[in-house]
Parts: sequence; structure tokens; C-alpha cells
Amino acid sequence: MNKAEVSFESGLENFLPEVRGESGVEYTQNGTLLWDSLAETKGGVGSGADSLFDDALPVGIIAKKGSKVLAPVVLNYSFADGSRGVTTQVIKAEEDSEVTVIILSSSQKSGGGFQALKTKIVAKANSKVHVIKVQLLGDGFVQVCDTASCCDESAEVEVTHIVLGGAKTYVGVGSNLKEYKSSFKSDLAYYTRGNQELDLNYIVLQYGKKTDCVMNVYGTMNDQSKKTYRGTIDFKNGCAGSTGNEQEETLLLSPKVVNNSIPVILCDEEDVSGEHGASIGRLSEDMLFYMESRGISLEVAENLMARAKVQRVVNKIGDEKVCGQVEAFMDDLFGKI
Repeated sequence: MNKAEVSFESGLENFLPEVRGESGVEYTQNGTLLWDSLAETKGGVGSGADSLFDDALPVGIIAKKGSKVLAPVVLNYSFADGSRGVTTQVIKAEEDSEVTVIILSSSQKSGGGFQALKTKIVAKANSKVHVIKVQLLGDGFVQVCDTASCCDESAEVEVTHIVLGGAKTYVGVGSNLKEYKSSFKSDLAYYTRGNQELDLNYIVLQYGKKTDCVMNVYGTMNDQSKKTYRGTIDFKNGCAGSTGNEQEETLLLSPKVVNNSIPVILCDEEDVSGEHGASIGRLSEDMLFYMESRGISLEVAENLMARAKVQRVVNKIGDEKVCGQVEAFMDDLFGKI
């Protein structure tokens, strides 16, 4: 359960996104210098995938000091059937700035291919960065998605994932809370069905005093799908007064699913508070009786509950066009409400 094996071919093509909302930031199609300066910033996928990004040409997004970018910057990666691409971004929030970046990966429903996606984030003092990754890929796609971030004093990084498509998806997130009162928050929503596989690995290192970490995972599993979630909060020596919390909610709609949940809290400091919890199971008999007494069938009830778990995270997107695409994808999965 601690490892996942991914096979891929070399020679991936660099893909650039269609961009919206970049007028409030400094945007460049070549953020290589900033990318290279964050070489020590590690994500959650692991070093075994590093070669995927050897020839990457990252786009760069910089929120200038003191700027509050109200509208999200949207990076849209749309893939044709058979595409094999590497897509990389580097995001920097300078002191006292705020920025939200949405990264959308999509294709035709029947499409297949491979996407390697990696995002590096640096949040300077008192800044706020929110990165939202939406995966609406076709039934035959494999995606390896990595996110790496580091936070200076009183900086906040938030990472939100919505995973609905693809055949196999590997998500890794790593964050280094290295300074006083820095914080990290993540929310992930997913729905797996058929023979889909979803592998998640989140690692948060808390070095600074009074740092805070919150990780939430909401999902539904159906058919013969497989999911593994690893969430690690690591309290390092010297992080006195820090807090960490990770919670998982998993709805199982089939006895054939394979679900692995591995929450871990590591501690090398006495004055900290760490919590983790998981709610994993089927719809209760009381809930089903309530639904059926109002003329709602079992299938519709299951779809309503599965959609609701995703919807609570979709509400965080803040971009009407992207929300519309996610809603349309869910209409196809669950039917229109």
C-alpha cells in the first residue's frame, strides 16, 4: 500500500494552456528560472516520477507584492485522443499578495492518453495561494499529478482537487511549512467507477512554530474501482504550538471496490496537536428508507449522495465557466437533478 507502480514512455510533448484572467498577474510561458530555484521543493508523487519532467517548460505566474488578484487565473489543458503530454506550472505569491489559479485538464469522454502534471508553489510572507486542479479526462487517460509548495511566515497555501475522469490517476501533494504560523489546507473530491484506479499521497512537513495543516478527502467508490489514500502529517522538532488534522469520508456503493486508507501522524515535538479520522461505509438503512419513502429509488439516492460529496468541493472553484464544465460532466455521470 505504500507504493504505486506506473509505466510510461519517454519523450512526452510539452503542452501550453489556454489562459484566462492573467491580466492581474505577471504571466510567462517560460518560468524555467523560477522552477529551477525551487528544486528542493518536493511534492508527493516521489522521485520515481522526476524523469517525466526533465524537459518540462513550465509556465510562470507571479502575484506581485501587495496585490490581491480577485478573479482566478484559469489554465485550460484540453487533450485530443492519443495525446501524451507534460504540463507544468510554477506559481509565486510575493509578500502580502493573494492569487487563485485553476488548472483544468479535459478531453473527449472516450479519449485516451497520458498527462504528466506538476505544479510548484512558493508563498512569501503573509501571502495566500489557492490552486484548484480539476481532472475531467477521458476514460482511457492516465494522469500523474504532483503539487509541491513551501510557505514563509504567516503564508497560506490551499490545494483543491476534483478527480472525476481518467482510467488511472496518481495524485501527490507535498507542502513544507517552514516558517512561523504558515499553513496548508487541502480538499479533494472524487468519484470512481468501473475499473478506475485512484492513488493519493499527501505529505505535510511542519517545521515552523504554530503552523497549521488541514486535509480533507471526500469520495464515492462504485463497481470494481480501487483507491488508496495516504495522508501524512509530520511534526518536526521545533514546531511547538502546531496543529494538524486530516479527515476522510468514503461512500462505498459496491462490495467489489478496493479501498485503502492510510492516515499517518509523525511527531518529533511535544507541544503539538494532531488528529485524524475516517468515515467509511455504505448508505445507512435509515437513509435509504427515508429516500424510498419519498419515491426516490436506490440508484437515484446513490447518485444524489455521490454528487453531493463532489459538489461541496466544486463550490470552492469560483469560476462560472469551469463550474459549468464540471456540472456537465457530473450530469453525464449521475444524471441531471
